Amino acid sequence: MRRARRSLGVAVMLALAGASSAQAALSVSPSRVVLRAKPARVLVGFFVLENQGDSPLAVRVEPEDWAGGIGGARGPVGWLTVRPATLTLRPRKRARVKYTIRVPEDASGELRTQVFFTTELSGAPMPMRSRLGTIIYVGIEGTERIAAAITQVSASYTAGTPGVAQPDRLDVAVTIRNDGNAHIAPDGAVVIRDAEGRLVATVPLQSGWGLLPNEEDLYHAIGHGIHLTPGRHTLEVTVHCGGDLRHPITVSRSADAVVTETGTLDLLPTY
Repeated sequence: MRRARRSLGVAVMLALAGASSAQAALSVSPSRVVLRAKPARVLVGFFVLENQGDSPLAVRVEPEDWAGGIGGARGPVGWLTVRPATLTLRPRKRARVKYTIRVPEDASGELRTQVFFTTELSGAPMPMRSRLGTIIYVGIEGTERIAAAITQVSASYTAGTPGVAQPDRLDVAVTIRNDGNAHIAPDGAVVIRDAEGRLVATVPLQSGWGLLPNEEDLYHAIGHGIHLTPGRHTLEVTVHCGGDLRHPITVSRSADAVVTETGTLDLLPTY
């Protein structure tokens, strides 16, 4: 099982110390493309690039194969073509880059590529380069398998307000594993209940990045201004995923905790 690095969606890799100026000048939309298709289908779409700076930008479009996930090899993407592959964007101007996807006849699960837009800032005292990426997911209809598991839940309860000793910041860390053959983009919430089952708070899970097959990552639900009385509480974790591929599933897990008189939160062991 590989631990995921949060590089999906929009990825930026700076080549030089001054590259942030070049990267900030370029915007790319959409930042993520999620499609579904049958084998042998052809799909066409466009990226919109905008130079938000005051100098011309030379842009190279560089797709990379992400079939192997975060730690996989990075080779050419035979099922994707982009036109144009290079262009120069004048200041404050936009351009469209066309992509064409030809789904292989033997495709199953999901196709994945990260399309990088490498920029070079012309006319600068120092060369400035950066890479801004957007990911394309293509679910292969009839073959996607969406499966996920919550493998671990931990929590901390601390004082989050300066000058206040009483804990009021709850951080629930949820480890999620992708057991399917397509990406998932988990979201959800943690519901906190007291010993009588009364609702204390609902804290949304921080999301926004995808999780590839056979990978797991840590997602947090952080609540501020939460006051837990001493005694037993239950943390009910609910995670939704697969909705963007039209195969929504929900996984859940509960953890019991005890809050002491001093405000310490201890999770009880599960068997």
